[in-house]
Amino acid sequence: MNAAPPPADAVTVHTDAHRTTAAVVQPAPPNPFRISLYKPNFLIPYYYVTAPDRAVYAGHTPDGERISHSEVKFQFSIKIPVLADIARSRVSLYAAYTQLSYWQAYNHSAFFRESNYEPEVFLEYAWQRPLPGGWQWQLADLGLVHQSNGQGGTLERSWNRVYLGGTFVRRRWRLRVRAWYAIRAAQLLRHNPDISRYLGYGDWVVSYHRGRQTIALMSRNNLTSGFARGAWELTWSFPLVQQLKGYVQVFTGYGQSLIEYDHRTTALGIGFAINDW
Repeated sequence: MNAAPPPADAVTVHTDAHRTTAAVVQPAPPNPFRISLYKPNFLIPYYYVTAPDRAVYAGHTPDGERISHSEVKFQFSIKIPVLADIARSRVSLYAAYTQLSYWQAYNHSAFFRESNYEPEVFLEYAWQRPLPGGWQWQLADLGLVHQSNGQGGTLERSWNRVYLGGTFVRRRWRLRVRAWYAIRAAQLLRHNPDISRYLGYGDWVVSYHRGRQTIALMSRNNLTSGFARGAWELTWSFPLVQQLKGYVQVFTGYGQSLIEYDHRTTALGIGFAINDW
């Protein structure tokens, strides 16, 4: 007869000829607000930009510092359910927050050249609808998102969007598609009236998952602009230790950050991530 398994909080004792050690299995910490990761959360200690938009920062840096090619890039992104499974409809209301920052850490006077703040609220429907070819329409989203850099003055960039999105899965593949409408509010018209010309009217991210590795490709405004003002971002995450992953990111095109939405550049970075697409 098999022995009954020990309880989850049991103490396991390991012995050998020289020592005895005790390891206590600790339960996972409580998460009363059900906060979860949203977009990729990463830290890139070295991020190299081939053509930074130095002109836009002229006269706006500490001690007149020149924008460096090398910097630190990181992103923090979480979501929290506000109302889950409303009236048992499989529709939930979420609030989310994403912050993307660029830190000129290798300059003489280190400073943040840009941070993009992106709060949003969205309704998510857990559809789980089968599609041809083995695909499944997993989620459908309707949301409102604000994005700005909080700079003020001539460096201010800001816009609000309403978007529709869908998530589709097939075995190791995952496809996330969004289409949005930019609300023609006062701040958009004042600070960046042509932002949709460069950041487009939607984006898509396709990712391939194998084990704990993920390769993802983002495309924005490529077809709409005839590949003239679009953007591509390729990422690769791979396991390091426990939940920490190595992370490689390559970007080319327009809108690397909000302040330079109308500036084209290419960048490469390597660092760490705790989740991916």
